[in-house]
Amino acid sequence: MNWIKIREGETDLLVPKHEKNLGPKSSRSKVFYNPSMEINRDICISFLKTWCKGNERILDGMAASGARGIRIGNEVKCGKIVINDVDKDAFELIKKNIALNELENVFPSQEAIEIKVLENRYEYDYIDIDPFGTPVPYYPSAVKSISNRGVIAVTSTDTAPLCGTYPKVCQRRYSSASINNWCCHDIGLRILIGFCVREAARYDKGATPLLSYYNGHHFRTYLQIIEGAKRGNQAIDKLNKFYFDELGWYKEDKKDKKGLKQAGPLWSGKLFSKKVLKDLEPVGKLDEGTISLWNSEYGMPPFFYDSNTIGSYFKVAPPSMKELQEKIQNFGFRVSRTHFKPTGLKTDAEVSDIKNIFD
Repeated sequence: MNWIKIREGETDLLVPKHEKNLGPKSSRSKVFYNPSMEINRDICISFLKTWCKGNERILDGMAASGARGIRIGNEVKCGKIVINDVDKDAFELIKKNIALNELENVFPSQEAIEIKVLENRYEYDYIDIDPFGTPVPYYPSAVKSISNRGVIAVTSTDTAPLCGTYPKVCQRRYSSASINNWCCHDIGLRILIGFCVREAARYDKGATPLLSYYNGHHFRTYLQIIEGAKRGNQAIDKLNKFYFDELGWYKEDKKDKKGLKQAGPLWSGKLFSKKVLKDLEPVGKLDEGTISLWNSEYGMPPFFYDSNTIGSYFKVAPPSMKELQEKIQNFGFRVSRTHFKPTGLKTDAEVSDIKNIFD
């Protein structure tokens, strides 16, 4: 096959010829490389620079061209890195990229089944799961294989079911109800985390998000896995159902649920670790603005209000973001912008408060 040479971050890579436009890509190529996921890999490098101490055992379990694992080996100080892909052409390309960057701590692997390499219990401190579509079939093996306090990074491009376009598919895969509304990306990310928390708890382990976000066409969460039934129970306690109307959301203890749509069970806790956010540095397409936005969202309640939705509900022109923010702040509530939607605001104001403010 013919390869082209590109540079991603601080790393030279040989990759298949590919479309340069952004957005989801077909998986038909014999060796898959998606340039629109460069931001995903940039964030991965930034995260690992904050987390790695220098001797971690890392697995890029579904590597395709090997771009992520090669970049980790070249840009992050860590221990042994195993890059695995079942495809013969991908395996050969991974070896070429290792040689191109003269990496001595990166090792290619070609297993008959992608998840087979995960079956040796406690072999890895960091496992990256980045499949085409849903991570559901692969995550349980990673939970069984990760070291105590290790991290599993999970990508899902399974956005249509998680965001409520195909709610029955979401119920089958994630055992949760999704909703297609203004808040669907926040809901979808929390459904994904909720699934990961439940699966970890099955093995008497707790899963805690260190960094979780939505970007363009994918969800991503970095989960620290800690052994112990108590840890599993604590994480499970943060799984809740929520109910939505045309303006906002309500907790599952709301008595009158008539006319409301249910979402969940899903993760209701924090999406970020304060320490991780503090230590993150810009890498490639991950800029200061995004990191600052994540910091502003830290500690805010789940979900957000949308200026267009507020305008529609009260039958007025959508308020500007500045006006919306000032009005809510003037009533004594905390407010932040959100990375989920340019027209969204996170706040501790409840639906009744929003109605009072804008009535």
